[in-house]
Amino acid sequence: MEINTTRTINELVSAIAYVLDVMSEGTNLYHSWRVGIFSSEFAKVILPEERKNVFYASLLHDIGYLALPEHITHYLFTHEDPVKNPIILSHTIIGAELTSQIPNLSTIAKLILNHHEWYNGRGYPLGRQRNEIPMGAQIILLGDQLDLFLRDESVHGIKEVEKEMSAWANERASAELVNTALDILKNGDILNEVIDKDRVADVFKKVRTETGQIDIPASVDAVGIACEVFSQLIDTKHPSMIGHSKRVSVYAMLIALAMNLSHDDITKTKWAALLHDVGKLGIARSLINKPGKLTPEEFETIKLHAVYTRELLETITDFKDVSLIASSDHERFDGKGYPLGLKGDQIPIGTKIISIADAFDAMTSTRTYRKALSKEVACEEIEKCSGTQFDPAVVKEAVPVLRNLSVSLM
Repeated sequence: MEINTTRTINELVSAIAYVLDVMSEGTNLYHSWRVGIFSSEFAKVILPEERKNVFYASLLHDIGYLALPEHITHYLFTHEDPVKNPIILSHTIIGAELTSQIPNLSTIAKLILNHHEWYNGRGYPLGRQRNEIPMGAQIILLGDQLDLFLRDESVHGIKEVEKEMSAWANERASAELVNTALDILKNGDILNEVIDKDRVADVFKKVRTETGQIDIPASVDAVGIACEVFSQLIDTKHPSMIGHSKRVSVYAMLIALAMNLSHDDITKTKWAALLHDVGKLGIARSLINKPGKLTPEEFETIKLHAVYTRELLETITDFKDVSLIASSDHERFDGKGYPLGLKGDQIPIGTKIISIADAFDAMTSTRTYRKALSKEVACEEIEKCSGTQFDPAVVKEAVPVLRNLSVSLM
């Protein structure tokens, strides 16, 4: 299996930034992409040697918000005091901690940590001021604040932007930085391009290409680490599922080893298992955690997460196989699953394994609608579904593994 580690990590970051801004109603705020565009354009002039770090930090600057019930912009629009809401106050810390786990992204993590610090010392979480704040973080703050301001429907052009941003001089960022950013906005068309929802995706791709990629070492499993970090994000949005993606990946990998799959197939299965629920980031938290039975309409909405997963992972050049494996975990051996109605050997072996691991973890975990089942009962249920929901050959190999899991893995 040939994987371009640098390209894969960079594309994965862009994809995650996209899905984090997809709201439950299916609309996309494009917040992270828009902040990334502004910040990259500012950095090209102000801090060219750090442009890549600024751009990718912009894409991940709000990943720590997922513990909040609403998108982070909701709280910033309403000017809620971060001190009165510890989750808002700590979202930069959470984001920095998550990002720092990915090889070669420690500089990005520092920018994320500082991107809500104000030049006058009235920002958060550390209360830094002036030169204590990394220049890259000040640039991201400007991009972030500008994007929020542009969401006011009364703002129609550069004059309103100039009036607003001028008030930020030596308050949110240095006067020199604010004035340079304004010159960039006035002397180009970037403002109009970003505001236009029909153009923003193309502009983002253009800026991403021009900015370039951050080099990621291929000597470690950087892709696997990144998948694991992003799996934490997936599970954080739905508290009842904390740790679910990691456990499914562990169970799936153990089953794959027991089946003597190749190293490449085991790796793809592991990565797909970590990301199999990424599409749920586009589904309402209230729906995922609803106690009781879903209505037919609600179930159709839930089913869309598999489509979202496939569409998202297909944007990653080297994840074509991983995309199919991850997005097909609700297909059934008898062809009665979704989203494509695949049957028998049409379903990848990695998917067949993940489907069993996913079902096992769901049954042995407490949910809003029922208590956890024992691993013995869960295995009996899996065996009952052999030949219908699950491939009998995979069930035969999986059940002994799952029955003998140690307590530490449960």
